[in-house]
Amino acid sequence: MSSGFPSASALVERARATPFGNDPELVGLIDRALSAAREPRELGHLYLARALANQGNGDPSISAAAARAAIPHLLAVGDAGSAAYASAIAAVWLDQAREAAAAIDCAVDALMMLADVELAAIDAVRASLAMCGFFSRLSAFDLAIGMGERAFDGALELEGVPIDSVAFTVGYVAAEGGHVAASDEARTGRLATARRAVDWLLDHGTNEVSRVISGGGLDAEIRLAAGDDVSGLHLDDATSLYDDAAPDLVAWHHLVRGTLAARHGDPASAVELLIAAEPGLRASGDYHCLVRALQERAAARAELGDPAGAYADAVERSEFTRRWQLDHATQFAAQIARRVDLTKSTSQWRSTAEQLAHDADWDATTGVRSRRWFDDFLDRLSHDDRPLSILVLDLDRFKSVNDTYGHAVADAVLRRAGTVLSEEVPTGTEVARFGGDEFVIVFCDAERSDVEQVAEAIRWRVAATEWGDLAEGLDLTISGGIAHGRANRALDVFAVADSALLEAKRTGRNGIAVGDDAVGAG
Repeated sequence: MSSGFPSASALVERARATPFGNDPELVGLIDRALSAAREPRELGHLYLARALANQGNGDPSISAAAARAAIPHLLAVGDAGSAAYASAIAAVWLDQAREAAAAIDCAVDALMMLADVELAAIDAVRASLAMCGFFSRLSAFDLAIGMGERAFDGALELEGVPIDSVAFTVGYVAAEGGHVAASDEARTGRLATARRAVDWLLDHGTNEVSRVISGGGLDAEIRLAAGDDVSGLHLDDATSLYDDAAPDLVAWHHLVRGTLAARHGDPASAVELLIAAEPGLRASGDYHCLVRALQERAAARAELGDPAGAYADAVERSEFTRRWQLDHATQFAAQIARRVDLTKSTSQWRSTAEQLAHDADWDATTGVRSRRWFDDFLDRLSHDDRPLSILVLDLDRFKSVNDTYGHAVADAVLRRAGTVLSEEVPTGTEVARFGGDEFVIVFCDAERSDVEQVAEAIRWRVAATEWGDLAEGLDLTISGGIAHGRANRALDVFAVADSALLEAKRTGRNGIAVGDDAVGAG
C-alpha cells in the first residue's frame, strides 16, 4: 500500500466509529484498499468496513452484499466472531430490503457461528446485539432475549463497547416481550431481564439521556407490562433532553408517555403524544411499538367520542399487523427448519423450529388459535367472495383482574374464556385470540341472524359462568362487536367489528353491537 495511504486496520476503525455511515470518501478509500488486498483477514475486515461505511446511504442491499462478501474470508482465517457479526448485520439489512428468506438464512448462520465464539469478544457482542433486534422484529422473543443477555454479559466484561446502548436494547426487547407474553411465567422471566438492564441504566448510565429517557422510560414500560400501578409515574421532565437523544428513542418515549396519559385518564394528551410518536416508529421499523401506538390511539379516540379516528386507527393496525406477520413470522419457522436440515445442525435447532411452527398457529395461554393464524386466514380469504361475518369480543374491565388478582388469575380467566368461546361456536368455526383479552371469530357463509345469536349466547354464557372459584369475588362479563360483508373485504369487515366493539364498551359493556352491514357488501 502506498506511503500515506490509510492502513486496512485504520479504515476498519474509521468505519466502525462512524454511526449510520454514509461516507463516500471513506467508501472510496476502502475500495482502493480492497483492490490492493490479498490476505483473507484483510479482505474480510475491509468488506466489513465497506458494509458499515455504506449503511446510511438508503439502500440496505449494498451494505448487505458487502457484509456477506466478508464472511468466507473471515471464516477462512478462523475469525468466527467477526464472521458472525458480518452475518448478523447482513440479516438486519436484508430484512430492511424485504429479502426475508435471505435475511433468515444469514441470521441462522450467525447463531451457529456464535455457538463457537467466546463471549468476551467485541464482535460477538455486536453480533449478539444485532440478533437480539432481528429476532424481536420477528416476535421470536425467547431467542431475542437470549441474544440480548449474551450481548449484555459480554459488554460488562469488555471495554470499548457502548454498554448504555446494549442495556437499552436488551431492556426494550425484554419489556416488549413482557407486553405480549402468553403466560405469567414467560412474562415474569422476560421482565426480570428487562429490570436487570434498567437498573444498570438508572445506576450507571453514562449521561442523562441514558438515565432519564432510556432508564426512566423502560422502568415505566416494565410497570405497564406487569400491570403494576403507574399512577405516580410522570415522564414529562425528560422532554428537555429530547434534543440530545436519537429520533427513534424520542419516538418510543412519546409512546410510553402517551400510554401513561391514557392510564391517567387523559385521552386527549394520549392522542397528541401517540400522533407525535408514529412517524419515528415507522421510520425506525419499531413495528411492535407502532402496533401498540395504533391500538392505544384507537381506544383514546373512542373515549373522546371520535369514532371515525378510532376506525381509521383500527383499520391501519389490522392491515399493518397482517402484512408484518405474514412477511416475517410465517417465513421464520419454515426457513429456520430448512436451514437446520441443510446444515445438519443439533436437535436443539430442530426443536426450536418445531416449537416456532406450532406457536405460530396456537395461543399457549387460551388454547385457541393465534393472532398469526387469524391474519393468515384473512389473507387466504382475499380472493373469496363468500358472505363473511366477524365477531370481535373483549372481556369487560379485564385490566382490573390483573390489578386486583395478579397475572396468574388473569391467565386462568383467559384460559377459561377460551374454553367457553370454543364450546359456544358452531363446529368447524375457529376462535382466535387477537391480543390481550380480545378474541375474534370468523363466520363464512353464515346467516347474519345465526351469528348474532351465537354472539348473544356467548355474552350470556360468560355472564352466567361461575368465576369465583378462580378468585373470591371475581365476576366477569364480555362485550362484542359484529360486522357483516364479503370475504374479499375481510379487513374492512374486521375494522367495523372492532369499532362496534368500542361502541358496545362505550355504551355500558356486557352487550353486543352490530356495525354497518353495508361495509364490504359491494
